Amino acid sequence: MRRPSLSPRQRLWLLLALVGLVLVPGTGALLHLAYAGLRRSFGLALDLGLIALVLVLIALFFAPLEALGWWAGWEGDQPLDTGTPPGALAAPVTRDRPISRFVVYLDGIGQASGDALPEGEDFLRRLAARLPDDVAILRGLMPYSVRNVPLTEGSWLAGFWRWVDRLRLRDPRALLGALINLRNVTVVAVSADQRYGPIYNQGMAQVIADSLLAHGYPLGSCTPVTLLGFSGGGQIALGALPHLRRSLQAPIEVISLGGVFAGNTHILEAEHLYHLLGDRDPVARLGPVLFPRRWRWQVLSYWNRARRRGQVTIRSLGPVGHALPGGLMDAALLLPDGRSAMDQTVDQVAAILTDRDPAQAAPRRATSNVDRFRANGWHRLDVGRDTAPPPAPCFRPLAGWIGRLRLPAPEQRDGGRVGFEVFAAPEPWRQLVGRTCQLEWLDPRLGAVVRDLNLSPEARWSAGQGLVHPLRLDHWRQVSPLESLAGSRPEDDVLVRLPEPVQVLEDGRLLRIEAEPVQTTGLALALVQFRQPLGGDLWSAASYEPQRGAFRTEPDLRLRLPAPIANGEGILPATAEGIEGAALNAEGWLVSGVPDGAGAFVVQSLIPRRLRRLLPDRIVTGRPATRQLLKREIWAALEPGTAFSALVSLQPLAAAAAAGPAAAPALDPATAPSPSTLPPGWQLGDRLLVVHVFGGIGGEQREQALQHGLCAGHFAYGIAEVVAEPLAGEPVIQLAYRQVYTHNPDGLIAGRHDDWRYLGDRQWGWLGTRPVADILLRYPPFTGSYRIGDHSRSPLDGLDHQLTAMMARYRVGDGTGATFVGPANNCAQDSNQALFAAIRALQQEVAHQDPAALRAWEQADPEQAERLRALLRLERRLRHQLLPFAGLRPDWQRNAAVLGSSLEDRPLDNLLRGLGSWRLLLPRLASETVVWAFLEAGASALILRSNQCGGAHPQIEPVAPITLPL
Repeated sequence: MRRPSLSPRQRLWLLLALVGLVLVPGTGALLHLAYAGLRRSFGLALDLGLIALVLVLIALFFAPLEALGWWAGWEGDQPLDTGTPPGALAAPVTRDRPISRFVVYLDGIGQASGDALPEGEDFLRRLAARLPDDVAILRGLMPYSVRNVPLTEGSWLAGFWRWVDRLRLRDPRALLGALINLRNVTVVAVSADQRYGPIYNQGMAQVIADSLLAHGYPLGSCTPVTLLGFSGGGQIALGALPHLRRSLQAPIEVISLGGVFAGNTHILEAEHLYHLLGDRDPVARLGPVLFPRRWRWQVLSYWNRARRRGQVTIRSLGPVGHALPGGLMDAALLLPDGRSAMDQTVDQVAAILTDRDPAQAAPRRATSNVDRFRANGWHRLDVGRDTAPPPAPCFRPLAGWIGRLRLPAPEQRDGGRVGFEVFAAPEPWRQLVGRTCQLEWLDPRLGAVVRDLNLSPEARWSAGQGLVHPLRLDHWRQVSPLESLAGSRPEDDVLVRLPEPVQVLEDGRLLRIEAEPVQTTGLALALVQFRQPLGGDLWSAASYEPQRGAFRTEPDLRLRLPAPIANGEGILPATAEGIEGAALNAEGWLVSGVPDGAGAFVVQSLIPRRLRRLLPDRIVTGRPATRQLLKREIWAALEPGTAFSALVSLQPLAAAAAAGPAAAPALDPATAPSPSTLPPGWQLGDRLLVVHVFGGIGGEQREQALQHGLCAGHFAYGIAEVVAEPLAGEPVIQLAYRQVYTHNPDGLIAGRHDDWRYLGDRQWGWLGTRPVADILLRYPPFTGSYRIGDHSRSPLDGLDHQLTAMMARYRVGDGTGATFVGPANNCAQDSNQALFAAIRALQQEVAHQDPAALRAWEQADPEQAERLRALLRLERRLRHQLLPFAGLRPDWQRNAAVLGSSLEDRPLDNLLRGLGSWRLLLPRLASETVVWAFLEAGASALILRSNQCGGAHPQIEPVAPITLPL
């Protein structure tokens, strides 16, 4: 009968009792008497025990010397300089296709030669037979030598270790065989030691990396790696993990088979840690006892933080032990289900490596706003209804390619692709409408943000509070940015447009894109003016005639404005009450939506025309006036249902701008608006940096976030372009946001958003409920491009790429399924880290150019050279303003991959890092700081402001976000 083990509390009391006993006066004399008695009775045995203890202490003393000698260069600069083979493949792999995963086996403390223990070799043979041919298993490394030298080779004691190894292999219980275990245990202790461990672990990471490269690992491909460690190999794997990840820049997971490891290893850098151990394994259970960082009260240790984040799966193997006989690799031990212990271990590891590992029970999901809004039938996707022709010729297609993303079933995944149900397609591909194609997003730079996704406890708890998390992706391996976009909500209801270029392959079965799909609303677009209600949700409206520059005198359209569904706080996202008499109706609305099948058009999204025209209500120049406008005036005007714009610059504008209209005239429905003119220096095709901030919802139906009276708001970047709008016959702004957005109850997905979706959508958008400021910056040194060598580079494109990666990470919470707001990580902090990274990437590229070639470039194109110098001055200005305490933000300095993926991890550290960039703690202050830096550098800006636009909604009032009077 198995004796019951002591509980952690009992072990703690026993330890305290022993310590207390030692501290009691007179204990030393008692111990001396006890020693004298033992010496008389067991003299020889006691002497041998003391000699063994001295030898152990000597072994512990000399254990770090190999690592220190390697570090000092006494035994060669590289671990593999000894000529030892860098491992071998456990089984041949196919070479007709790329290897999908590399598995590196690190044997237990009984390993003395280049081969694994016999049971380990048997395990690897069985595992290789169960895995696909494109999975490579590397064996034969010596994890207990920083130079990869087995005990049986390369030293003056090699003969002795060979003799001991032969004895141990003939009889696993031979007493001398314990010497190998003892020697290797000291190396495990070195790896876990915070003084010597970093040196040893870096050497082992280099051994593993060299072995991978020697067997065809494609550096830079982000091919995933699994470190499979048995016993002490678990500590070696976790110790080498952070160094190996930096070397390969690839996702790495760890599988521990009865592993013994410390709690100070950087487990958080692993995609996941699977810890498999038997119920009768006394060795693996030493880790939680011997290493204090694995004790429960060490709440901020890497081990406990990883467990809270869901990055650790501990799985019982049932009634098995550690080593032979009776261990987890015992092929003779039969389990109650009829399998051997070896077969069970192989089954578990193979299931993990082939994506067949069973997920945990689905978390409880509370009702979210997504569930509520889905009741609005006119905002649910219906390919049969939505793809009908628009009811009038005044509509134009919203985009060339529009469709619904469909997440594949786990067993049908294909290299990160998703389904794309086509709602709209350009000629000559109209026949694809209604079909589902495969969508592939090719961008090799995004390989670094592919993650295994395992929901953390915080994500599961948050889902139970009504926030929307990617629950459908739980326990998916290597989730691609496309899959995270398609699977972020409970159903396939993400409508996107595909940015050009779009490659159509395999007769339309495959679509290939180079940029992230843009979330959008509607299929067709028109410029209209509401005239009068017709009953129910029907309205008469007049379309715009660009030839006349006016709306039609008589209404020619029937539009439907379905009542939206209120959110969980009872607030309606939009209303149609009195929209025909709204001040903004004079200039008209850009509306997007779908036909209703009965001759009318369903308005799913609308945006005031005034917010997209380049016709500013005010033109402000000079520092004092611009400062006053930016800091106070634009947020002081908070009358609901209004919108205005202002063109600002610290430098004097041309006379044409000064002579422009001071305000947009009030328009009679039957008259044409004044023609729009481009601001001085602005032209068609200009790309602009958008700085976006929204405020809060106050009034009678004040949102719960404002119950304490202050509104923080939200910050985001976007990219806009000046384009010719055929509906109006004038240049307008085409805008798409880059939303670095945490998980939320509204199901708003971090990613690219058209203004039709994020702002104007009458069910999901913010236009009808919040005050919004979009500040469009035109600054050619940043928004233009540079021809350096054979390549063209744009800082704006660099920002786009950095934000794309950041948004993909936000969608999956860096593999935890949840991203939370904190002082160091929020919409403003992480968006501006991307801005810094974009500018510095261009700066570093220029610095790496050949000096002679760079001087020739400056002489050949002095205009580009001057713009580049202006950009670098802007970078210094931004760094001074946004990062005054650079030492507190090392993650910004090296663009480290850190997100707020836990509610409680390292709160003091997060607070200090947040204070290092304190101006970004408040979104509005961040916006003012960034915009002012650009204006001081010579930029001009178009400010677009709106306050709860659309129909009347007297129960709510706009609330400005807070800032500091700096």
